[in-house]
Amino acid sequence: MNIAITVVTYAYLYFLGSLIVRRFNDSNNEPRVSNIPIKLFYPLISLFVIGNLTVIFNFFLPLKNLILPLFISTSILVILWMIKIRTELFNLNHFINIVFIPGVLGVASYGIWLGWDTGLYHIPHQLILRDNSIIFGLTNLNIWFGWSSINEYISALLWLNDNFVLLRVLEIMFFCVFMNFVYYLLLSKNNLFFLIGVSLTLFSFLDNFGYLGGGNGFIPMLSVGKYDSTLGILFFLTSFIIFNAIKEEVFDNNTYKFILLMSLFSFQMKQTGVYLILIMIPYVYFYIQKNKLKTFSFLKISYVYLSLFLVWIIKNIITTSCLFFPIEFTCIPTLSWHEKVQLDFVDTSMIYSPINFSSGESVISQLETWFYFSKNSQFIINFPISLLVIFVALKFFVRKNNKVSKNTYTNVISVFLIINLVFWYNSNYANFRYGTGIWLLIISTIAYYYSKYEIRFDKRIQYIVITVFVFSLAQIPRFYSYEAMFSNQLYFESLQIEYNAEYFESSNGWGVYPSTVQCWDVSDCKVEEKDVEPYDYFGTVIFYPDGVSGN
Repeated sequence: MNIAITVVTYAYLYFLGSLIVRRFNDSNNEPRVSNIPIKLFYPLISLFVIGNLTVIFNFFLPLKNLILPLFISTSILVILWMIKIRTELFNLNHFINIVFIPGVLGVASYGIWLGWDTGLYHIPHQLILRDNSIIFGLTNLNIWFGWSSINEYISALLWLNDNFVLLRVLEIMFFCVFMNFVYYLLLSKNNLFFLIGVSLTLFSFLDNFGYLGGGNGFIPMLSVGKYDSTLGILFFLTSFIIFNAIKEEVFDNNTYKFILLMSLFSFQMKQTGVYLILIMIPYVYFYIQKNKLKTFSFLKISYVYLSLFLVWIIKNIITTSCLFFPIEFTCIPTLSWHEKVQLDFVDTSMIYSPINFSSGESVISQLETWFYFSKNSQFIINFPISLLVIFVALKFFVRKNNKVSKNTYTNVISVFLIINLVFWYNSNYANFRYGTGIWLLIISTIAYYYSKYEIRFDKRIQYIVITVFVFSLAQIPRFYSYEAMFSNQLYFESLQIEYNAEYFESSNGWGVYPSTVQCWDVSDCKVEEKDVEPYDYFGTVIFYPDGVSGN
């Protein structure tokens, strides 16, 4: 049942994306972006549109009021659209893209669990979005709400009463797009695309072997609610599209708009997506120069995405008092819901680097702690091995005596990667799961090196590579997911909250607080005992800082 729901969900997003693109495309021909068929990204376009609609809607009403009308209206549109293009539906590629790949990955919706952070701020934030219009000073209730993601807005539409299994299905959609993209690369006649497809396929395959059973930096299936993997996929795809567009000198409007969409989506998914600006700026510069655009013309083309970015920033200001939480100089201290204490707490308590020379602890001891933190040790050992294996394996596909072109493009990508590695190191305790997009780009860079040689290409090689791809695809859902699927006899799996906290009445008036800082889906919950409560002003709710009266 879970597999069927995954396939239906992907098909729904695919055809909705197709409808959106055709509606705003001037030509009857299917558009391409960066010389790549845009149909590969239809589900991402749908999720971007749905996500931003929910953000705008939540300024005025709770999201639970949107669920039914949005589902009914879009479903009718999708069905009518499928009827209109029915002659295009029945082919092998559609089956592989829409049924086979989502069907295999749908297994990952079995045997799943809700993580610690899910109860700390993912589920609580979604509950607030469902039950309330936008709340001023929301971070005063729970500081973790400051790292708001568009993923929370989309997820808030997917609750099945007390069953949260669709949150995993949402994550799987991004995996489906990524693996469909890899499959497209493997079938491509473009030498570089083919080699990148081979590199990513091998990277996925090798993720299942090595030290402590594997874990080499390929996209991980995380606990339900986390969106680091989805950001990694968006970051990689966006970077790839921009690099390829610059390399091939593709500066048309479709490509430019899609790059804006993907870049904004990445930033909305997680603020570290802003690092894409390092390659966006050169592309935008070349786009303006090649098309000889004046300021007004440029703004006319860009206004939709600039407007959505502005809406997101306004949302940030309302909920956190900052343009970019928790960066203090972007905050507005004159706002009544601003609380500097929170920012000081974040600044002093969050560890951004694995080495702190002022801690008094030896560097060796700190590095040892970092090595065993999360799954860092697996990555540190397995990633270099995978890199070496892929580098050697690609030699099989080229005739090194037949150089076809000089390729200096790896230098440009290398500079971008080095800068991103510096940002990654200085954030999030240098946790390797936060660098998924970077590791995918590093693996792809190997293909750039070999693309200057003639490819040894025939059907037999392609069949072998596709076979490895299928095995890699099947191994993305872990063994425990297959085990859970068969033990459940293919019935629909329920994912419910297992409460591990006691809830105590607050001595400061409103609400309760948990023994574990996990509020889960308790609506009047604050993560710790503090003097905050909701003040209602003509339907607008404000949480003032700790101890500040609403008067």
